[in-house]
Amino acid sequence: MPLQLLSSGSNAHGQLGHSQNEDSNTFIPCNFLGIPKGELPAGAVGISQVATGANHSVVLLNFSPLDGQAEPYTELWGCGDGRAGQLGEWYKKEVHLNSKPTRTDVLRKLQFPLKEYDLENHQCKLVAAGWETTYLVLSPPSNAGSGSKGDTAISMGRDDWGDLGMGPAKPQPERSKTGITYTPNHLNVVSFDRILIEGSPLSSQGRLKVGSLAANQHHVLAHLRLEGPERSGYVVGWGAARHGQISPPAAATLSNDVPSKRPSVSDTPKLVSLENPDDLFVKCAVGSQHSVLLRASGTLLCLGSNRKGQLNVSGSSGTKAVDCTWNGTFTSTFDEEKGYVIRATGSNTHGQLGSGSFGAECAGVCGWCSTCLSRETQTGQAFEVGLRDGACSNSMGDSGLPP
Repeated sequence: MPLQLLSSGSNAHGQLGHSQNEDSNTFIPCNFLGIPKGELPAGAVGISQVATGANHSVVLLNFSPLDGQAEPYTELWGCGDGRAGQLGEWYKKEVHLNSKPTRTDVLRKLQFPLKEYDLENHQCKLVAAGWETTYLVLSPPSNAGSGSKGDTAISMGRDDWGDLGMGPAKPQPERSKTGITYTPNHLNVVSFDRILIEGSPLSSQGRLKVGSLAANQHHVLAHLRLEGPERSGYVVGWGAARHGQISPPAAATLSNDVPSKRPSVSDTPKLVSLENPDDLFVKCAVGSQHSVLLRASGTLLCLGSNRKGQLNVSGSSGTKAVDCTWNGTFTSTFDEEKGYVIRATGSNTHGQLGSGSFGAECAGVCGWCSTCLSRETQTGQAFEVGLRDGACSNSMGDSGLPP
């Protein structure tokens, strides 16, 4: 069976890529502009990442090397609402400012003026999405000289809570009748110069590589590592900050109270955590007001709000994967007897914890809700593969980890 991309859920702006804008409660193949229905673009060999915002979706595809090229390459496709610039200026002009009716319900290959930013021949390797913002990580060619710069982080879209990471948030006018909003720049290059390590800007200490990137409503986490023998690592964050979701661990607590002195916004990247060289970070996951970092040892570092019990995971170990919904945290662990186990904690108002019941929260007293999957069953084998790359949606009531 050929590789397909499937989607379901809310679809008011065509963000599911179904060539129509009706909500779907079943998984349906996504459509790519100019490509036979339900198929991936010619030459695509894999789906690297899918990121979803409030009403937009972006898909990062992997392709085999073209004739005469030594390296594989990637393409970014998007659909849905792009009026805030979250899918780039080209998409906004092509779709929303076009004098002819233009569909938002089919995935289009996104185009960006990389040459203007001295990023020609760079490839997109990571993508994430906030509410009305999109984030990209671009990498230089592998044959670039040692003097070339490292990875580049890009933001585009709205900047209501310092989402773009570019400095003081600029007031944006209310939506006009056409729905077009002000965008600071077509592409915004996020700078890490304000993060000081031993008195020097982080970006001045060597070539930076971005290992992982996570975003939710209005805050972002990025895992950075300096190239070199020491390969020092850092987790940085920006955006909404009132609940401690991007605060260093010493300043962030599991308390349900919100400290009044904590700043509500960090509009440029700030240091969240230094990496232990003996226990590296392997993934960042973020919810609406909380963040979770997974270490190589399988332990978790939890930050931000715990009002819904979404941080009741701190005692867990042996975690293989982690992801977050708005007010929930999902992990998978492996047990020799039970196989893979999904654990979930947090809000359960829509049954999103997959516990078999509905409830306001699964906090403290309720403990963990879990589903065990046997390694010996066909279903369990399928879940093993899915759990290693489990994903949760940007919406309040949905989870990509199956119940």
